Amino acid sequence: MYKLMNIDLDGTLLNSSGEISDINKEAIKKAKEKGVEIVLASGRAVSSVKEFALELNSDNYLISGNRSNCI
Repeated sequence: MYKLMNIDLDGTLLNSSGEISDINKEAIKKAKEKGVEIVLASGRAVSSVKEFALELNSDNYLISGNRSNCI
């Protein structure tokens, strides 16, 4: 049983329009119902990643590598 699923945004989760497809939303919903923690990862800024995480109700953890986030 998987406990965590790490998903990249661009070129993976998002379609060519930069949106999360209904089929991906449904698959993530089913995984969450089975207790899988969803973690979104991207080189984008945290604020951009968080928008998608909130859309999926999966904003407990995020991975972001944008240098503008550095202190």
